[in-house]
Amino acid sequence: MFYKNAYRKQRGGALIVAIFVIVVMSLMAAAMIRIDWSSQDTTTREVLGTRAWFTAHSGNEMMLNLLFPIGVSGANATVCNGSSAFTPANNYNCRATVTCTPSSVSRAGSTMTTFYLESTATCGSGALQVTRTQETWAKDLQ
Repeated sequence: MFYKNAYRKQRGGALIVAIFVIVVMSLMAAAMIRIDWSSQDTTTREVLGTRAWFTAHSGNEMMLNLLFPIGVSGANATVCNGSSAFTPANNYNCRATVTCTPSSVSRAGSTMTTFYLESTATCGSGALQVTRTQETWAKDLQ
């Protein structure tokens, strides 16, 4: 008789444990989804940052190729006239602006022309937009 009464008092205990397990597992699943989303966001920003860095680098290289053409002695200073827009061939929603600033430096009785290049590239759009800037100094040896 004692066992029958004890059994009746324990009814529904498994239901409470089951609800507790379901709630805890749901919270764990929500946390894992949040971590996964955060990881994807970080990876996207890293990829866009790398693309922006290489686009800025390409912008400076493009301007250096225009300033110092192969087979020509000296700099072609006429191309250094402020800012110019640059869009790479593999666009990936990237764009760059290259600014060229010439300046003359006098040293030991001779004048040397230096060029300051600054390339600012932006990749992505909206909340996922990344900007990178690279600076380069070049000088004409003529």
